[in-house]
Amino acid sequence: MANYPYYTEPTHDQGIVASTSGNASRSTAVSSSEGRLIVDAVDKIFLLEANKHPLVSLMTNVGKVYDGQAWTGQSLMKATTGNPEFKWFEDVYGGRYAKASGAETAGASSVNVSGAGASSAYIFTVGDIVKNSRTGENFLVTAISDADTIAISRAFGTTAAAAINAGDGLFIVGNASEENSGARNVNTTRSVGQTNYTQIFKTTIAVSNTEKNANLYGGRDLPYLRAKKGTEHALDMERAIWFSQKKYDTSGTQGLPRRTTGGILEFIEAGNSYVQNQGGMLTAPDLNTFLREAFTYGDNKKTLFAGGLTLGAINEIARGQIVTKTGDTSYGLKISEWQTAFGTVNIVHNPLFVEDYAGYAFLLDMDCFRLRTMEGRDTTLQTNVQANDIDGQVDQYVTEAGLERKQAPRHALLKGVQG
Repeated sequence: MANYPYYTEPTHDQGIVASTSGNASRSTAVSSSEGRLIVDAVDKIFLLEANKHPLVSLMTNVGKVYDGQAWTGQSLMKATTGNPEFKWFEDVYGGRYAKASGAETAGASSVNVSGAGASSAYIFTVGDIVKNSRTGENFLVTAISDADTIAISRAFGTTAAAAINAGDGLFIVGNASEENSGARNVNTTRSVGQTNYTQIFKTTIAVSNTEKNANLYGGRDLPYLRAKKGTEHALDMERAIWFSQKKYDTSGTQGLPRRTTGGILEFIEAGNSYVQNQGGMLTAPDLNTFLREAFTYGDNKKTLFAGGLTLGAINEIARGQIVTKTGDTSYGLKISEWQTAFGTVNIVHNPLFVEDYAGYAFLLDMDCFRLRTMEGRDTTLQTNVQANDIDGQVDQYVTEAGLERKQAPRHALLKGVQG
């Protein structure tokens, strides 16, 4: 046995004293490895996560007034619901356009029609005057034979009857009644009920009491995490509003309902919206086609939420025509305004449209959307929800909300734009 004190030696730095490899001079690498190097850190932690959620911001703030510190007042694009399944009704004006689905001779007294839904003939009413856009002939509707066929009186005007080709466009240009006639036949559309669900969003924060009270670079951890997770909570809602699909599920461990709200992408792709799959570079004629179709229905002012690739292409095409808007109308967002021949386009860059969605752009008529929050379930930070024996603190953000989305034909999607 050794007769002198000993202990396990710590790490030794050995070597020559010279400006060569292997020297034993102490450096900041050593003090850093020891944990003794004080980092000259800015007293703030900068997050790389995109912290903007433009659609949630718009639906939350439109109609409010910014007082320099916070938005106050009532949002025009937000409403409560007393039921997790909320409902609204949609209706359309009667159709005015169909196509001939087969060829007919100049002497034919009926024509088969398509292109106006499953029962295309039902958009017509006896007494309608219909123009064949290709031949210029007008004819009078004399009877609705069945769901796909109308009886007609030919050459009801100055243009002579001509053969009808499959695919000819047939436009209702008005109606004509004889003197002393009674009321025309009734032809109305029925409103259709639409629904969506509220979705429960939760974001949890948990720290030990030791961590909660420790002095850290950037400040105490709990306030920092509350700010960080608050942004992440809003980002989760933003992603769901764009990409979620409507679902009612009871397969969980408790057998209780779990709902997801239907988002905008599902709404547009499943509805009667115009969808343009570019599949390559975006050219000026392609963009004109998209705008022409997208402004067919709805307001003459719409908002384009675009990914980086699409936005870059539009910037090149519309160079010098896009003006950045400032002031309260921006609701905290950078919004650019583009006056086109089809209507006004408010352009918003959505930083969440990246990777596979960088070539996407949604042109939305914002009057058709509202954020519906369950009564008493708007975004809330619930504090101290931990079990009683936990030596720490658990907080959580909770929101129960869903998207009200109306009239798909008023919106459009451009996708597949490549750089």
